[in-house]
Amino acid sequence: MTAIRSRKLLALFVAAFVLTAGLMASAPAQTVLFDFGNDNSFRGLTVPNPDANGNYWNSFQTGVFYQNLIDVDNNPTTIDFGFSTPVATDSFNGPAGPTNALTLQTDVTFTDIDAAALGILGGACTGLTGTCEGVFDFVASDPGVPVRFEIQQLDPNKTYNITFFGSHKFSTDNTTIYNIYTDNTYTTLVDSASLNHQDPSDPSLHNRDTVATITGIAPQTSNILYIEFAGDQGNNGYLNALLLEGVATALEGDFDGDGDVDGRDFLRWQRGGSPMPFSADDLEDWQGNYGEGTLSAFSAVPEPNAICLIFLAGVSVVGRRRTLRSKT
Repeated sequence: MTAIRSRKLLALFVAAFVLTAGLMASAPAQTVLFDFGNDNSFRGLTVPNPDANGNYWNSFQTGVFYQNLIDVDNNPTTIDFGFSTPVATDSFNGPAGPTNALTLQTDVTFTDIDAAALGILGGACTGLTGTCEGVFDFVASDPGVPVRFEIQQLDPNKTYNITFFGSHKFSTDNTTIYNIYTDNTYTTLVDSASLNHQDPSDPSLHNRDTVATITGIAPQTSNILYIEFAGDQGNNGYLNALLLEGVATALEGDFDGDGDVDGRDFLRWQRGGSPMPFSADDLEDWQGNYGEGTLSAFSAVPEPNAICLIFLAGVSVVGRRRTLRSKT
């Protein structure tokens, strides 16, 4: 009975300590939106930030290197972006059909996509409100010349999910192939995905509701993703928008699976695992990785040994008070 009471007291103290001290801030997945066109590109438009869903975008002009991209919450990141090859940019025969450089603000309202199917890449596009800039314009490869670009300064402690949206009608090829390579020689393929940018049975119909996703990609040489795309027959390929999601890799001691090792994981260890209980070795993993995958809520964070002492001291005080109270 005494052991059970002690475990309950320990759990209560740890919970109170974590909640009141704000021991560590959990590290959510990092989400970045790419718009391949802006007000300075040929027949392109910048996404007005935030979009109708409240998300922030990065809108690119070709030939420019962009540093410290913002995430969907408008927080700066370390991520940089730039094209490695010449690239064509346009909006003609994309999701809005024929466009004109003088009427883009009107043309964008004709953008025809399934916003619900595209989710965050849809940008709450209705075809009526002019909030479709994220998928309105595109970059394209020339026949025989794939487009290559780099996403740099990635976190080596994360893996990345990449979602591509390409859309065009009246194209020579029906499908765009998106490839990821190990380095800037673009010779060793890591992973690949394909997407019909137009309907193979009717080239007058553009892709309006389908994306291609590659998941679980670790940063490659120099913490960079080397990406290439082209048409499946070596002709024109298209990329309108891209979603990059960084997810913290699994850490020993991350018992609650939230991508960090903090006081909440100690609580999870103390309560026991399922189907097998946690062991003393698991606690050593927690102690060894404490603070990994997190951003400190304070300028200094106590060492794991100190935290354990605080926990034990708290239990000792609570137990002593209960003992004294029972004698009076």
